[in-house]
Amino acid sequence: MSTNTTDVSYTANLPWPFAEDQQEFQYSVNVEPARITRKTAAGEWGTRIVDLGGEDYVHIMNERRRILDADPSRVQILPGMMPACWDLLMYYLRDLSLTYPDIMHLEEDGDRVHWKNDVLLTDQVFAVGDENSLPCDPMSFLGREIPDDLLLVKERGGQMYFDAGLVTFAAAWSVTFDAGMSFREIHAPVPGLTRDGVTSRAEQFLMRMPPDKVYRRANWTLSASGSRKLDISLEELPEWGQDIPRLLANKDFGNLHLRIELEHFIRLPMSGAVTFSIRTFMASLAEIRTIPAWREQLARILSATPEDIATYKGIADYRHEAAAWLLHP
Repeated sequence: MSTNTTDVSYTANLPWPFAEDQQEFQYSVNVEPARITRKTAAGEWGTRIVDLGGEDYVHIMNERRRILDADPSRVQILPGMMPACWDLLMYYLRDLSLTYPDIMHLEEDGDRVHWKNDVLLTDQVFAVGDENSLPCDPMSFLGREIPDDLLLVKERGGQMYFDAGLVTFAAAWSVTFDAGMSFREIHAPVPGLTRDGVTSRAEQFLMRMPPDKVYRRANWTLSASGSRKLDISLEELPEWGQDIPRLLANKDFGNLHLRIELEHFIRLPMSGAVTFSIRTFMASLAEIRTIPAWREQLARILSATPEDIATYKGIADYRHEAAAWLLHP
């Protein structure tokens, strides 16, 4: 059955991560209200919290389930976080049933829940709070239904801590390593964030976020993948570590991909935990080059990105070549 996005190209619903007049990139607390449609040079995005990805949905979910089956450590739930995981599950199932009523169905009778996903053929009855009524923990159950990576943070002693997560599509980081770390510890390696106060402002934003609002932000980097490889986690480094060197050796800049991470921030209504989901989108430079406004802007931003940020993103050695290829193939 259709998800109403199956005829949309990669670029048509791509959450372009740059403002229309943006000329360079600096890290900032660039959050905005979610569920607001944004027009781009190629189409539009942003109406939904969860973008299933049209025809890609089944492929993405098969890949996620394969990774979770092969590596259960991609799910980390610290002690005391299970109530927040149930809160997370029910928030998203309710949102999905309202957003995609033709293919996703939720029936609630007290704590008894019946969930159906017509695309993935999920048909599950369970009791909220009873782990034995699900085939896996509630965070894993949700992660097997939606393409977003899922993270939960809670406040302890005046700081936010990353205490639970399901992450199969990390960009050069590891959920196993980061679980249990504070917000400040996780972001300490990012150039300028602590020095310029960005980390502190972002943490304060999460602490003060009301339960009736949903926010979002977009992040970006470049990666090499002719097949839109989503899993470039540290766990899989031997599988992708030579992708960029091979691409550069072959001057195959068309297969260099802009990797966009669209994050949504939600304070869950029952537990008070804050979740942020990460939905990864990818578009090759060959695709971006077909849209004049995008190719020119991306070329400018790649060239103007400060050296320390370019180094952190891993693009310092080839960003100028990529920018030149966009403008003069």
